[in-house]
Amino acid sequence: MRSPRPPVRRLVAALVLAHSLTGTAAFAQYRPPPMTESQRLVREGETAQVDASTAATSGDKKRAETKYRKALELFEKALDAEATSVPAAAGLGAVGMALNDHERVATRVAPVYAANPQSLELAYPLGISLFKLKRYEEALPVLQQVSVANQPEHLLVHYYLGNYYALALQEGDAAVAELQAYLAQRPDKLAANDYQIHELLGRGHLLRNDPAAARLSFERAQVGRTESVSIQMGLGAVLEMEGRMAEAMALLEGLTVRFPQVPEAKERLGRLLLESNDVPRAEVQALALVKLGGTAPAHMLLGDVRMVQARPAEAETEYRKVLELAPGDVAAQIAVGMALQKQGRNEEAISFLEGAVQSGADSLELWSTLGSVNRRAGRYARAVEVHRRVVEMAPKQALGHVLLGADHFATGQWDLTIEDYTQALKLEPEHADAKKWLARALAHRARDRAGNGRVDDAVRDLRRAYDLERSSAMARRLGAVLLQQGSHAEARKVMEQGVQLPEAAWREHLLLGYARLGSGAPKDALESFEKAGQMAPDLAAVSDVSAGSALAEMELGQVDAALKRLTDPGTSKRAIEVTRANLSRAYLRRAFARLESGDGAGARQDVESAERAGVGGNQSELGRLSAFAKGLAQTEEGRFADASAVFKRALTPTPSWARPNTRQLVDAFLLYRNDKLPQARKALTAAAKRPIPEQAQFTAAFTSALHRREAERAYNSGNMRAAEKAFKAALALSPDSAALQHNLACVAYRGKKANDAVAIWKKLEGTVPQASLNLGIDAQERRRDMGQAVDSYRRYLASGSAPRAAAVREWKERLQMIYGLAEPAVAPTSNPEPSSATASDTTP
Repeated sequence: MRSPRPPVRRLVAALVLAHSLTGTAAFAQYRPPPMTESQRLVREGETAQVDASTAATSGDKKRAETKYRKALELFEKALDAEATSVPAAAGLGAVGMALNDHERVATRVAPVYAANPQSLELAYPLGISLFKLKRYEEALPVLQQVSVANQPEHLLVHYYLGNYYALALQEGDAAVAELQAYLAQRPDKLAANDYQIHELLGRGHLLRNDPAAARLSFERAQVGRTESVSIQMGLGAVLEMEGRMAEAMALLEGLTVRFPQVPEAKERLGRLLLESNDVPRAEVQALALVKLGGTAPAHMLLGDVRMVQARPAEAETEYRKVLELAPGDVAAQIAVGMALQKQGRNEEAISFLEGAVQSGADSLELWSTLGSVNRRAGRYARAVEVHRRVVEMAPKQALGHVLLGADHFATGQWDLTIEDYTQALKLEPEHADAKKWLARALAHRARDRAGNGRVDDAVRDLRRAYDLERSSAMARRLGAVLLQQGSHAEARKVMEQGVQLPEAAWREHLLLGYARLGSGAPKDALESFEKAGQMAPDLAAVSDVSAGSALAEMELGQVDAALKRLTDPGTSKRAIEVTRANLSRAYLRRAFARLESGDGAGARQDVESAERAGVGGNQSELGRLSAFAKGLAQTEEGRFADASAVFKRALTPTPSWARPNTRQLVDAFLLYRNDKLPQARKALTAAAKRPIPEQAQFTAAFTSALHRREAERAYNSGNMRAAEKAFKAALALSPDSAALQHNLACVAYRGKKANDAVAIWKKLEGTVPQASLNLGIDAQERRRDMGQAVDSYRRYLASGSAPRAAAVREWKERLQMIYGLAEPAVAPTSNPEPSSATASDTTP
C-alpha cells in the first residue's frame, strides 16, 4: 500500500533540510534571456560603429566609411525587425549623422521619437538632421528640447539654435542665450572657431538694440584674424544703430574699395545712400553691383534707385529681372505692382498683384500692397475686402486695421476710420501711423461736426486729436473750434502751447491773438498779432493780421488806428469779412468816444459812416445801437425833440444791450441838457429806484453834474448860498474834483472870503487854468498888484487851454503898456501835464 503524496510545503522543507546536510552546494550559472534578432543586430551595429570611430580617429577615412555603412545597414535591419526599438533608432541616428545621410535619419528616427518624445538620444540626431534638411519648423521644437537639457555631448545644438535665432527668426535674446550657452560648454580644442560665435553674438545684440554689446562681440570676433568683410559690416551696422550714418557709409565705402568683388558691402552702401537721399552715389553702387554679378539683390537695388529717380518703367524692368532670378520673391512682386501703378497702369498693377496672390504667394505684405494699390486706383470696395483679409491673417497686429483706416479715410467715412485706428492702437498702443491718422480723422470729423452746429462734439474730437498729435496745426484746429464754442480762456491756453511748438507759424500767432482778445487781454492780443505780422508770408496774410490788430486796437481805445486798418482791408477775403462785420462797430465806438468829449457833430458823422458801412437794418441790435448813438449826438447838438424821437425808436422794445432803466436815464439826460434841471433830477431819481451795480458810478457822476449845473445857475444869478450848497453836494460825490474845488472857491470869493479863495486857487493853479485867470483878476482889482496880475494872465495864456485868451491877452498888454511892465527874459512854461479836469469859466 503506497503512502499518500506529502504536501508541497513539507516536501520543500525536506529538500531544504537535505541540502543543509549535504554540505556546500554548487551555484547554478546565470544565463541572460536569449537576444531578439533586433537586439543582436544592434549589438553588431554598435561593434561596427566602434570600429568606424577607431578608423576615423586613425585617419583611415575609407575604412571608416565602410564600417559606418555596415553599421547603418545593421541598425536599419534592426529597425526593420523591431520598428519601435530605441537603441536601433539611436544607433541609426548617430551613424546617419556621421555619413550626412540626414534624409534617412529623419525618415527612420521620427516614428520612434514620436513614440518616445522624452528620449534625448533620439531627439539629438533627429533635430540635427531636420535642421540640415532645412525643415526648420519641425527641427526647432526638437532642438529646443535638447537645448533645455543642456548636456555637453549635445553642444552643437546651442550653435545651430543660436545661428537660426540670429539669422532666420531675428530673435536677439534667444540667439544670445544659446550662443552664450555654447561658449560656456565648448571644449578648449574648439576655441579656435569662437570668432564665428562672437560674430553671431554681435548680430544677436544688434537685434536686441544693444550697440555697445554688439560692438564688443564683433571686436572679439576680429581678434587674431585677417580683416573679415562680414565682421566689418557688423561694425557698420553698430554705427548705423548709434546714428553715426556718415561713419557707417565711410566704413562700407572702404570695404567696397578693398574688396571690390564682395557684393554685400556694395548693396548695403547703396541702400544707405538711397535712404540718405544721395541718389547719384546710390546709382553708382547699384550699377556696379549689377555689373559684378547681376544677382537678384543687385537688380532690386537698381530698381529702387530708378523708382526714386521717377523712372518707374526702368524700375519695372529691373524688378522683373529679380523675378526671373527668384520667381517667388514677394518684395519683387510688390515692387512690380508699385512700378506699374506709378506709370498710371493701375489695372495692370492690380492684375499683376492679384495673379501673385492667386499663385499661392500668401504673404502679408503682398496682400497689404494689393489692397493699397486698389485704394490708390479708386477701387475702395476691393481695397477694404483685401485689407480685411490682412486682419484675418494677422489678428494680433495693427497692420490690417491701419490699412482699413486708410481705405475709409480715402472715402471720408470718418466714423469707420476712427474705429479702425482705435482698434489698431488697442493692439499696438504706440503705433505711430495709427496715432497720426487717427488724429487727422478726428480733425476731419470735428470740422464736419462744427459745420453742422455740433460744436461740443467737435471740441471733444479735437481734444482727443491734440492728445495724439501735439502739433501746432492740431493746436490751431482745437483753438479755432474752442473760439467757436466761446471757450476763450481754454483756447488761449491751447494756443499759448501751440505757438511754442517748432513748426508754429503766423496762423498760430493769429489765432492766439483772437483767443487773447476774446479772453479780455487786448494788449497781449495786439502783441500776438504783431508777431503774426512779422511772420506773414504774403500780402493776404498781412491783411488777415491787420484785421485782427484792428479789433485789438479798438478794444484798447485806439479807434482811429483801428478804423485806418478797417477802411483798407486789402485783398484777403477773410480780412474783408472781418471788416464788414466790424467797421460799423468801430465807427460807433468812435462816435461814443466823441460823445464823451462833447463832440456831437463828429459823433453824428461817425454814426452816419456806420450806417453806410451797414448796421443790419433799423430793427437789428446794431441798428438800434446806431440810432441810440445818433440820439446822443443830436442831444449834444441841442436837437432835443429829434433826439427824443430817436431814443424812443431805439429803445422800444428794450434791446439786449440796454438796461431796464436806460430809457429813464436817457430822458433824464435829455432834460439835463435842455437845462430842465428839476425834471432831470426827478427822472434820475426814478431811474435809480432799482439800483444796477454797474450804473453806480454813472449815477453818481450824473447827480454830481446836476448839482454842479444848479450851482452854476445859482452862482450866475447871485444866489451864493444856493451855489455853495450845490457845489458842496457835488464835491461830496467827487471829492477829488479840482474843477469843483475851484468853483467852490469862486463862491467863497464872492462871499467875502477872498483869502480862502486865493489860497485854493494857488493850490490848483497848475491843474485848472482858470485859477491863474482868477488870481490875475484878484491881483488887478483887489490887491492892485499889476505885476502879479500880468504874471497870472501870462500863465493863463501859456496853459494851452484858455477859452478867454483874446480878452486876457488884451488885458495883459494894456496893463503892460500903462504900467511899463516888460516881458520876462524867459517865457513861463505851460503845465507839462495838463489836467483833464474842466471847470466852468468862472471869474469873481
